[in-house]
Amino acid sequence: MKVSCIKENLAKGLGIVGRSVGTKVTLPVLSNILLKTEKGGLKLSATDLEIGIHTWIGAKVDADGAITIPSKILLDYVNTNSDKKITMELKEANLHLESDHFKANIKGIDAAEFPTIPEVKKKTGIDIVAVDFLRAVGKTLIAVALDESRPVLSGIYFSIHGDILKMAATDSYRLAEQELKLSKKIEEDISFIVPQRTMAEILRLLSDAGDKITIFPGENQVEFSLGETVLVSRLIEGAFPDYQQIIPGKLTTKMTVVKSEITSAIKMASLFARESANNIKLKVEAPSKISVIASSPHLGDNVSEVSGVVTGEKIEIAFNAKFILDILAVEDSEKIILEFSGGLSPAMLRGEKHADYFYIIMPLRIED
Repeated sequence: MKVSCIKENLAKGLGIVGRSVGTKVTLPVLSNILLKTEKGGLKLSATDLEIGIHTWIGAKVDADGAITIPSKILLDYVNTNSDKKITMELKEANLHLESDHFKANIKGIDAAEFPTIPEVKKKTGIDIVAVDFLRAVGKTLIAVALDESRPVLSGIYFSIHGDILKMAATDSYRLAEQELKLSKKIEEDISFIVPQRTMAEILRLLSDAGDKITIFPGENQVEFSLGETVLVSRLIEGAFPDYQQIIPGKLTTKMTVVKSEITSAIKMASLFARESANNIKLKVEAPSKISVIASSPHLGDNVSEVSGVVTGEKIEIAFNAKFILDILAVEDSEKIILEFSGGLSPAMLRGEKHADYFYIIMPLRIED
């Protein structure tokens, strides 16, 4: 193998695959990145046996070949290198790197020892506008359960029916659902659960995905095609809970507020709610009275008044401040709508301009 490529492109490609390199591994080769000439360019691959990722970069190929190189030293060497172009040549089990001012030899492991990243049978491809998918992932990922005591809750649930894709996540305390309209109708109903870590990686990669991404669901794996990068992940086995039953039915109170104002009020209240598990209280009364309250036996108390529009019944309800702040951080509407159906019933939050999304929060019991 002998290839030459622009240092900036090589650094970008290594950065894309580098986060999927195994850290605590029993097989040394899992700490390596596979470099292989393919399609007239250079293919970079990494896997931790849960996620596998490939990306292709442009390169001048003088001789074909493949080798795996330890990720950390290769990344550090390329990122530290200030030259414009780097030439890499395989000499037995060593990769010789040379540029205008630097030369190095890095010991590798034979490419034959690198695990095969599964290929998903491309039966059905689901095309999604990249910017829409970016928003959908960001707004559902916040509700995924971080512990794996119930594995089916530790990922994002995808459900496709016709030309509608629904993405949902819940940790039992909150629920997020985003609906996306697909460009074409899918003939069969499809559902699967993608692990949280995979979706976090997808979120990171989406900025360079181009105009669209394509998802290929398989029996045990799913493939995401994002421009020059392909990510393959295992799927979570099991049935996602029927969350439709917790969606509030009759909503009796509605408040509309400016996002920046309610965010400031909740952040202020959370300063005083640290000792009470982030417990804050909302007092809402028509036509415009909204108070955000928090108290602590040691720190003191706080009341913030927020202007807004309120219709329906007066209500007093408590929430975990973090759960509200999480959605406010990713919601891009200028105004937020919060709807309630009683002080002990789930509340529904959404951005004013996004009717295709909702976020449900379970209330906390108010202590007298």
